[in-house]
Order: sequence, then structure tokens, then C-alpha cells
Amino acid sequence: MTRSPFERGAAPRSGGPAGEEVRPDRLLRAAEGLLRTCGQDAAVAAAVLAVVLLGVLAQVAHGGGGLGAVPLALLAALAVAFAVSAALAVRSRLAVLPALGEIRARTGAPLDPGAPWTPFALGTALEERVLDEQLRRLLSAAHRCCELAWRAVVWAVATAGLYVCWTLAAVAAGAGG
Repeated sequence: MTRSPFERGAAPRSGGPAGEEVRPDRLLRAAEGLLRTCGQDAAVAAAVLAVVLLGVLAQVAHGGGGLGAVPLALLAALAVAFAVSAALAVRSRLAVLPALGEIRARTGAPLDPGAPWTPFALGTALEERVLDEQLRRLLSAAHRCCELAWRAVVWAVATAGLYVCWTLAAVAAGAGG
């Protein structure tokens, strides 16, 4: 099951309706919407992973970790899924930083991926073509960021499912032994 990152934020197509050119402020709003979605998805993944981590630590500290073959195999799979989700969440944020840095260097705009921003220097002496190119790069990076963050959410949900299976296997191993 996949979804397009553009479901929550509309991305402008080149040419716009009836061949109309896409304005820079529209490209910027689309990128900003995607970056917000990316941040929300990464936060959801982080929250799910934090709950799973706390659950595993509490269960192991309480002695319910059951070191049978099945619980140990599930714990290893859980750790791998956890690592993949965390790596994707981090990569999602790192994917957009080069594009933000480049557009900031070209325009002088204070772009911060963690907060809403309004660039004050988009009207600087940039050629229309250069500005359009920079904003499209930012939009592309925001799209990639959003896709990675969504994958992090999917892996976090898989991690939560593995945690439930591990907990059941540990309880079954503890009851049977």
C-alpha cells in the first residue's frame, strides 16, 4: 500500500492550467506543504518507534524478554525494522537540506526545514529561469523527503507489528517453559 506524497499538498505541474506559467510563490507553497507533510510523517514514525523502544526495554527489564529461539528471531527482525525506519526518518530530513542550502545561498532567504518560513529575498536580482530552476529543485527535494518519511512510517508500523508478535512469542515461551 503506497500513497503519493501529493495527496495532502497539491504540486503544481509545469505549464499550469491552459498553458499558464507556474508562479514562483505557488512552487514555494507546494514545497512548503510537502515539507510540513514530511515533518508530520517523520514525527509519527518517531513516536511509534519511541513507544516500541520503551515497550521492549520495559519488557526486557522486567524479565519478560524470553530468550527462546522464536522470540530471539523476532527480536532481531524487530531491531532491523526499527533501524530501517529510523534511518529513513533521518534520511528524509537530510534529503532536503542541500536544496534548502542552495536556494538560501542563491536568494538569501532564511529557509528552515523545521519551521514555516517566508523567504524575503525571492525578489532579488535573480533571472526568472534561475529562480524557477531553484524552486523546482526544492520541490523535487521536498517530494523525495516526503516519500522517505512515508516509508519511515510504513516501517515503523511494521516494527510495531513485530513488537506485538515478539511480545506474544515471549509470553508463550514463558508460559511453556
